[in-house]
Amino acid sequence: MSNFILIIFCLFAGVLSRKMNWVAKDGYKALNAWVLYFGLPAISFRYLPKLSWDNSLLFTMLCPILVLGGAMLFFYFLEKKMGLSKRSSHTLMLVAGLSNTSFVGFPLITAYFGSQALPIGIVSDQMTFFLLSSVGVLIATKGSLKKNKNVGFAFIAKRIFTFPPLIGCLLALLSAPFVDLSPLDDFFHLIANTVSPIALFSIGLQLNFGLVKSEIPNLSYAMIYKLILAPAFVFLLAYALGYRGEIIEVSIFEMAMPSLVATSIVINQFKLNSKLGNSAIGLTIPISLISTFIWYQILNFFLV
Repeated sequence: MSNFILIIFCLFAGVLSRKMNWVAKDGYKALNAWVLYFGLPAISFRYLPKLSWDNSLLFTMLCPILVLGGAMLFFYFLEKKMGLSKRSSHTLMLVAGLSNTSFVGFPLITAYFGSQALPIGIVSDQMTFFLLSSVGVLIATKGSLKKNKNVGFAFIAKRIFTFPPLIGCLLALLSAPFVDLSPLDDFFHLIANTVSPIALFSIGLQLNFGLVKSEIPNLSYAMIYKLILAPAFVFLLAYALGYRGEIIEVSIFEMAMPSLVATSIVINQFKLNSKLGNSAIGLTIPISLISTFIWYQILNFFLV
């Protein structure tokens, strides 16, 4: 129960702080820097060295690919069927196809499955970021108003390999066979514990519930795919293949997360439909607190 209180409290504290001007307009950037450069790498060093490889983790890595691929097909169909602009359809591909696997995912994994399940979330999160930095950039480029903007391999590689949580993940995995980091477990644990409250507070500072009436149908498509169809697709696949166990449950649960906040950076950078994208991100977060509870019950009933 305390984890749910923490989630709601931190989100509300962020929203309230923005409304009352208690935090500078771009104050969330400092909070994000702490989470990205220190908090998330600490989680990697705390949990990944103890992660034993399980072939089920291949499913964990596959889920974000399937969800993003499904979003591309789903919104390409809507673009042709409903007459969506390429700029809007590609925005929806990003916000509905990429899940908030860390900032919201980690607190919810801890709340429902316990902190021992965080390594599974880390694997899912790293794959999600890889997709955002590679396929996500290509999607944004195709739908961008900046038709002359060239995106080469060097640009994508730089985005991927300079991402602090990925660096922390790689260092934790590569050093584990040679260095015993267990004496630092308490230190990493203390730093890792800051991620959930700071990340949620930062999200609260950025939440945008502004709606443009003409975009309500598009927002509905984004939320239906992100919170219902995407997790349903990977759940049905796992169930049909007979996959069971905590790794499978957490992998699917991560796909039920709200839209990835970091997609707003790519959306703004490539001049996509930022009003639509930010509204989708803002709305899926509070709604996901209810939908993830439902998905947890479904997963716990069918896949245990």
